[in-house]
Amino acid sequence: MQMVEERALLVEFGKKMVNSHLTKGTGGNISIYNRDKNILAITPSGIDYFETKPEDIVLLDPNGKVIESSRKASSEFMMHSIFYKNRKDTRYRCRCTLS
Repeated sequence: MQMVEERALLVEFGKKMVNSHLTKGTGGNISIYNRDKNILAITPSGIDYFETKPEDIVLLDPNGKVIESSRKASSEFMMHSIFYKNRKDTRYRCRCTLS
């Protein structure tokens, strides 16, 4: 499985978003773009954050071609991709946590 750390972070942050009342149920989507690998990891469509597992995270290239997953990518994939394509300063660099 590729991008294991990034997938685990998306699962963790999805739960933190719900616990912080930033979203609920399956609402909201988050992603990480690894520019060096040219791979976008994004939460899957329609799965509750507390049921999401790292293997559910969808890996795509910036044009939407699925690299690895049996799930459907978030319907907001294109919006995420636009930022990664047009903002060269968006990089996966830090280990951040929500309080």
